[in-house]
Amino acid sequence: MSKLESAGRILLVLAFVLALVAALSCAGEEAEVRPLKIGQLNSFTGDLSDFGAAHRDAAQLAIDHVNQAGGVLGRLVTIVARDDATNPVLGVDAARALVSIDGVVAIVGALASGVSIAVAQAVTVPEGILQISAASTSPALTALADDDFLFRTTVSDAAQGVILARLAKELNFKTASALYINNAYGQGLAMAFKQAFEAGGGKVLELVAHESVQPTYTSELAKATRGNPDVLLALSYPESAKIYLREAIEGGYIDKFMLCDGTKSPDLNATVGADKLEGTYGTNAGAPTTDVQIDFREAFENAFAVLPPLPYIDTTYDAVVLIALAAEKAGTTTDSAAIRDALRDVANPPGEVVGPGSDGIKRAFELIAEGKDINYEGAGGSQDFDEAGDVSSTIEIWKIVNGEIVSTGRFELP
Repeated sequence: MSKLESAGRILLVLAFVLALVAALSCAGEEAEVRPLKIGQLNSFTGDLSDFGAAHRDAAQLAIDHVNQAGGVLGRLVTIVARDDATNPVLGVDAARALVSIDGVVAIVGALASGVSIAVAQAVTVPEGILQISAASTSPALTALADDDFLFRTTVSDAAQGVILARLAKELNFKTASALYINNAYGQGLAMAFKQAFEAGGGKVLELVAHESVQPTYTSELAKATRGNPDVLLALSYPESAKIYLREAIEGGYIDKFMLCDGTKSPDLNATVGADKLEGTYGTNAGAPTTDVQIDFREAFENAFAVLPPLPYIDTTYDAVVLIALAAEKAGTTTDSAAIRDALRDVANPPGEVVGPGSDGIKRAFELIAEGKDINYEGAGGSQDFDEAGDVSSTIEIWKIVNGEIVSTGRFELP
């Protein structure tokens, strides 16, 4: 072999080595900057559109706090929100886009139980994507075959139905009927109320299903008020309830109501006429006020001026933070199954209690780095997941007073 040929081979080997080093370096740099990307299914339109903006803001506040704490594995976290229009078909389409186009590793949502169930069955479970709903309260989620990919940060309506029934009895209502949205949420809450109310000696005259945002509900109202019930429960979403509550009052069908988490809406009050609903009681999942909740309220108001009296804003925040903490614990921003497997490790005892806010999240990251256990206690209360991915919590009783939605200060267990 000539010296020239030998030198040429050496140059080729050197070129190959340099190219390999460059490729590995680029791959390392790419992995280094790849962020945790979370998706959010939100109702910017449709029957739950009253809730959309506030839940978007809650998710963004959580992202801001995580990033102020240093991000996950030193990388900034991002969130991508898509509108599900409070519709299962559109929600599945939106979820598919979040996974296949946006490349998210976990999804927060949906708000509506029927959308969350459809998304789990069609997208997140088959694709192995972690899903946490902050507002889907249907008991059907508990029994869903989800391969442990579906969680929620709010309590099941198996509890809310019992408290609604107890409150109705306390208010001396002997008979009741309900209009409920014809989906998993409405069906589950209506049945939970009926079982508890009748077990306590009351009588449910009618449970009437309705579809979303109809032009009129007079036929449903006529059926629901047969037999002159003492009270009508509005177990729906704001856009539908705005119509039938106004029709109930103006048409002389009934003027005594009880509301729930789905109909807890200042816009609904304004549309129906707050004076018409004065003194009306309602319920939603909620925990007693703590210093952590006060801090969350202040942080939200500092960021967005007003924290509206809508349910599950705090639990949306918690869902985002928990995904970030689980990703840090799992040591990955891309492996959804690993993040899921770490979720109970960061949410449940044992471990040092850590709270929300950038300081609390930063402390959690420090403890994880030291190999120590943490127990996240959130803005929405304790987030201890059971085997079904459910949490336990109290139900808050609220009331419309002087046109405003105010807490009675009562938080009850079933």
